[in-house]
Formats: sequence, C-alpha cells, structure tokens
Amino acid sequence: MQNKELDFKLPEYQKTSLAVLLAFCGYVIVWYLQMGYRWPFLGEIRFEFLYAASLSVFAIFYTRIDSLRCPLTLYLFMYLALVFLYVPLSIDFDHSWQIFVDRVIKFAFMAWFIIAFVKSPRALVFFIGAFMLAYLKMGQEGFVGQISGNLVWQNQGIMRLHGATPLYRHPNSFSGMAVSMLPFIFAFFSIANRKIKAVLLLQALFALNIILFTGSRTGYVAMVLFVMLAIYKIKTKKIKKYIVVFFIGLIVFQLVPDDYKGRFESIFSGKEKEGRSASTRIQIIKDAWAIFLDNPLGVGVGAFPLIRSKVFGRKQDTHNLYLEIATNIGIQGLIVFGLLIYKMLKMLNSIKDAASERKKIIEKKLLNNNDKDLKKYFMDLKIVEASALAVYLFIMVRLTLGLFGMDLYEIYWWFASGLTIALYNLSKKMKLDLVK
Repeated sequence: MQNKELDFKLPEYQKTSLAVLLAFCGYVIVWYLQMGYRWPFLGEIRFEFLYAASLSVFAIFYTRIDSLRCPLTLYLFMYLALVFLYVPLSIDFDHSWQIFVDRVIKFAFMAWFIIAFVKSPRALVFFIGAFMLAYLKMGQEGFVGQISGNLVWQNQGIMRLHGATPLYRHPNSFSGMAVSMLPFIFAFFSIANRKIKAVLLLQALFALNIILFTGSRTGYVAMVLFVMLAIYKIKTKKIKKYIVVFFIGLIVFQLVPDDYKGRFESIFSGKEKEGRSASTRIQIIKDAWAIFLDNPLGVGVGAFPLIRSKVFGRKQDTHNLYLEIATNIGIQGLIVFGLLIYKMLKMLNSIKDAASERKKIIEKKLLNNNDKDLKKYFMDLKIVEASALAVYLFIMVRLTLGLFGMDLYEIYWWFASGLTIALYNLSKKMKLDLVK
C-alpha cells in the first residue's frame, strides 16, 4: 500500500486466522496458569499436551522458511543441538533425557508457536496481552493470598508469600515471575489508553506485593537492577530522575515491615534471621567450581546433583544459571549461551532504535496528514518499539535472577528467542533500517 507522503510502501502483514490466534493465546494462558494442576481432570487427559499437538498442526502451515531466516536462528539451533548432545554424554542419562523431553523440547514449542503465529502487530498485541493476563491472574492470587494468609507461611525465619501453583510455589520463583512482568508494564504504559493504564497500574501493584512479601533476596536484587535500567531508559534529565526515584524509594523503604527490611539488608551483611541460606550457597559455588575444573566439558544435562553427591556427599543443585551451564554443558555451553544472549540483546536494541527513528519521521508527517493508514502504521511502530524494549529488559532481569537460580532449562529463553525472531520478521516487513 503506497502512501503519497512516503517514499516506501506501508507494510501488508501476513494474517493469522483470528480463531487460530485466539487458540494460541488460550494455550499461553493454559500453560502459565497450569490448568492441568488447577483442574486435575485436565491433567489426567493430558490436556496441555493435546492442546500443543493441535496447535502444532496449524503451526506447520503458518511457518514459512523465510520466517526462520533470522540472524538469531543459527545460535538458537546451536544451543538446542548442544543440549541434545549432552543427553547421551551425560553421567545420568535417564534424568537428562527426562529434562530434555519435559523441559527443553516442550518449552521450545512456545518459541515455535510465537514465530508461526505472531505475524503482525495485532497478533503481537494479542500474544503479549494473553501473557500479561496470565500474570495478572497470578498477581491477583498473590494479593489475595497475602491478605488472607492462605499463601503465607514461615520460611527462613519470616512469613513468606508463596505461589498457588507448583511452577511458582517457591517464593524465589514467585518473586522472579513478578519482577519479569515489570518490563512489560514499563514498556507499554506510555502507549496504552486510560483503561489499559489502569490495568497495568493494578498489575504493578500486584507485582510489587509479591516481590516484597515473598522475602526473596533474588527478587530484591533483580528489582533494583530493573529500576536502574528503567531510570536509564526514561527520557528526562538524569539528575531529576535519580532524585525522584531516590525519594520514592526512601519513603517506600520506611513503610516496609522490619522482617523484609532485614531480608534486604542480609544481602550485604550476610546475617540471616534463621537458616544458613547464604553459607549453603557459598558451599554450592565452591563445589560447582571444583567440579567444573575437573570436568570443563560438562557432566551432562541436569547431572550436577549426581556428581556432587558422589564427590562431596551433598545433593543440592547449583542455584546459579552460569554455574549450571558450566557444569552441565561445559565451557562451550557458556560460549554458545553467551552468543545467543548477546545476539538477542543486540537485535532487540537495533529493532527498538530503528522503530523509534521511523516513528519520528511518521510523527512529523502526521502533523499535516490525517491519513488513517499512516496513523495505524505509527501505532504499529509504537507496538514494535515497546515490545523490543520489554523483551530486552526481560532478558536483563532474567540474567540477574540467574545469579541465584537454575534457569537454563526454563521457558524464559525460548519465550525471549521466539519474540525476538517475531519482532525481527516484523521489522523486515516494515522495512526498518536495522543495524547489523
């Protein structure tokens, strides 16, 4: 579609059937809310598997070869191939195979579905909306669970909030879920209408409630990093940003109950009210480093607890993403995973900057032009820019959480990879000038 005011054609996106798109969004909600756990009869009939299998049939028809011709695809397949290789090479084949099937392959389907079905800004909004709706529900459960006390019980000397489903039962996982939502709230708030802004503010309230009352030092550290990155991204004078955030933080900190202040302070002091979490983690790091030095090529997918038990008589896993990679798939795993993350961040930055530059051009043209197609294109650019920023911040948050958690075989990297490839394909369709 050619616009007389422009020197390029407005994009015509590949359409995803509304029914298929809604079915995909339904799967996103079913997966994140663990419907098979909430309603046992769905678990008994393996509803989630059947749902994914049905979507796979449609995904085959919607997946085009050109949609996989993305700079990130090579690194993603390198990562998948390396993990697959370390199943037969593992010292614990049965356990490694189970992780590969139940977590790696299963989660990779999410990336495939995103690439297959997210073909336009409208589809992008539907998908992110479904993702945020699932997180909103979990946030609401955390809020009600905190007030009623149904999801609060003592852990490490304080009362800590827990998630309602096994996926986010542990306070650290529940807190990580909440922090991971903040990048999307932050990125989309400025382009949302008033009703959506109200929902996003509610979601932010739910997220902050979870982060605070889970008492997770992991979540606290990730929250601090997110705030620092958000400050950097806000386009106002730096001194003003830091002053405002400092005073808001000071006020909020004074309102925090003493138990949770103590949890935050223990990050620096190392003194805990109860338990030996910090000293235990230090011991894990020492053991993991020793095992890595003895096995620099890795011991296999998820096999660290077995070899640690044999060598040191202790069974806990690494509780650290980077040590998990090093001990499981070796130094080459660190290189491949590092390249994957670096490429994603570089591509997302390029997409965001390109959309921003094009948006400035269109904004000037809209001053003297009321063309509906041009307005729609302007909004599409806003959506792509906000999405790229959100995924970039999401990855940074997850990398920070990885300092304290075993996330290698989790869905986060497939979620981010799928969205990055989908955004790259959209940027090509919109003919944005990406930095290579």
